[in-house]
Order: sequence, then structure tokens, then C-alpha cells
Amino acid sequence: MEILRRHDFEGPAWEVFIGVMQEEACDVVEAWIRSGRILKEARKKWRPVTALSPALRDVLRRDETARHDLAQDALLAGSRALRTVLRDGRWDPRQSDLKNTFINLVVCQFSTVAKTWAATQKYRTHEETTEPDPEQQDLRAADQFTAAEDWIDLDTRFGEERETVRAMIRLRATGMAPKDVADKLDLPYRSAEGIWRRFTTKARAQGSDGRPA
Repeated sequence: MEILRRHDFEGPAWEVFIGVMQEEACDVVEAWIRSGRILKEARKKWRPVTALSPALRDVLRRDETARHDLAQDALLAGSRALRTVLRDGRWDPRQSDLKNTFINLVVCQFSTVAKTWAATQKYRTHEETTEPDPEQQDLRAADQFTAAEDWIDLDTRFGEERETVRAMIRLRATGMAPKDVADKLDLPYRSAEGIWRRFTTKARAQGSDGRPA
């Protein structure tokens, strides 16, 4: 904590620290999303999750990629909250260790994160229970990010990563799991997650016309 505090919880030391925290908490958060436990935990903290319809909860139970994306959003929000808590000196190691503190903060942020994520899943409300057409399914998955490419301007915002982002969009649109995408592109899993997280954070801030909301 002293090392992080000297750098105001910024820079390489913070990136390493928060990366480890996210990695250790990821499996728990994904498991809680899949089982629905995270909804119960959020309600206990007076942060009820109202944005997830039964259909979306079912998606999260059976769709690994959707579950993973929501978990990553929640971990990112929890990371921002943890930085604030540590900066303000509000963490008491006698009350809770860092991992449990972080997971609790992720739970507290989950209602807001789920609302934002659910807004990107509106197309799912019209899905039929019959077997989907693979080509149509691929188009729906890609459509979430098509407009984003217009305003995000991958060339300037991502530099050399721009082709990687486009490749990720195409591969994930086919239903490929995040770890398989990283392997396919010959990237370390954590590096691939960082690239995707930066992209989706910007993409989900857009309006329906593809411009920043």
C-alpha cells in the first residue's frame, strides 16, 4: 500500500496490482453471475439489480462470452471503486482482506454495470427459441460494434492495435470464447483482455446513432 500510495495509485505499480486483483476475482465474479448469486449479494447491499430480464439471465447462464464480458465490465467498475477507497484510506485490513474488499466493491457496482450492459443486448429480446440462423446470429453480434467503429476511429485511438480490434470483433461475432480469441491471435490472454476492455468501454458509451452519448 505504501508503494501504491507514493505513486497516487497510478502508473505501472497500480496496473500490476489491479491486474492481479482482477485475475484473482474473475472466476468468482463469473461464477456468481452464472448462478445468479451476484444478484442476491447486490440486494443484501441495498443495490438491487433490476436491468436483467429473465431472458438476459438465461443468456448469462448459457453464453460464456456474454457472461465474461459482463464480468469484465463489473471488474473494471470495481477497480475504479477500489482505487477511490484506497486513496481515501477507507480500507481496514482488520475488517476484510483486499480480495474480499474488491469483490464486495464489484458487487456494489454491479447494478449500474448490468444496466449499461443490458442496454447493449436489446436485440436479444426478439430472439426466437428455435435454432438461430448462424449467419444472422453473426450479424447481430457484429452490429453492436459496427457503428462504434465510425466514431471511435480505430486508426488514431488504437494505433497498431486497430487490426487486432477488428479481428476480435469478427471472431467474437462467431461465438468464439475470449480465451480462444487470444490464442487465435497469438496474444497473451491478459493483453487481449486489455485491448478488448478499452474498446468496449468506448463502444458502450456511444449513442444509438454511433456517436458518443
